[in-house]
Amino acid sequence: MSDSLEPRVPKSGTTPRRQRLALDETRRRVLESAVDRVLIDGLGTGLEHVRLEDAVRDADVSRTAAYRCWPHREDFLADVLAALAEQALPIVSTRGARATTVVRGAVGDDPRVLRTVEDRRAALLRGVTASADDDLLADREEDRRWRLYLTLALVVPSLPAGPQRARVVAAVDRAEEAVLARLEENYRRLFELFGFTSVIGYRELATVGLALMRGYVVGGHTGAGPGRPGRGYALLADGAATPSDREEWDEERGRRVLDRLAGTDVFDGA
Repeated sequence: MSDSLEPRVPKSGTTPRRQRLALDETRRRVLESAVDRVLIDGLGTGLEHVRLEDAVRDADVSRTAAYRCWPHREDFLADVLAALAEQALPIVSTRGARATTVVRGAVGDDPRVLRTVEDRRAALLRGVTASADDDLLADREEDRRWRLYLTLALVVPSLPAGPQRARVVAAVDRAEEAVLARLEENYRRLFELFGFTSVIGYRELATVGLALMRGYVVGGHTGAGPGRPGRGYALLADGAATPSDREEWDEERGRRVLDRLAGTDVFDGA
């Protein structure tokens, strides 16, 4: 849990340390139970079904201790939402090892496909297409995370202004910043691997890419069909990529790139 989720324990100097530890453990167990339940059931369209009583029962802790941690329902909901924000954003697109395998499969094993600038652009776009499709269609766990993330984006603006909302917004911002930072670096490394750079900032490219994926996810859950985002991402990458190396690559140069893609994680910077 982040520092912003410290338990609300009386600050009196007479509070025994054992009692504080007990409240810490109660709070941790209750939040874990609430988060687990939401990850299974989803948030739906709001917070009406997220109940402290249910989390207390699932966590098998004292109701008295739980209500000392959260004397008001709004405090409990804010902490649950903040904890959820740290788990909500999908992470497939930041799994470098998985993405490396997908890109390698799309590029192939023949170094001659990387000879000219046009060859390398085509290889880059094949990798981007395959990786984007894999991000969206990866597994049900990622689908749940996407739905939770989108629901949070809708729920947070409806929270009343105040410290609870500020705490949740800060948690959502931290989670999104972490994903954008990783995506930014992933784009940079992938472009450079094939001898390209971006005509716009990589952070801007990552921001547009994340927004594009949101659109595909929303479409997939509103009856518009799941879609395959690869083509949209290929268009995005094609428009942003400009050659930084216009020389023809011999087979040895192409093989070095393929060897890197055969490694565990081409995005780790090693």
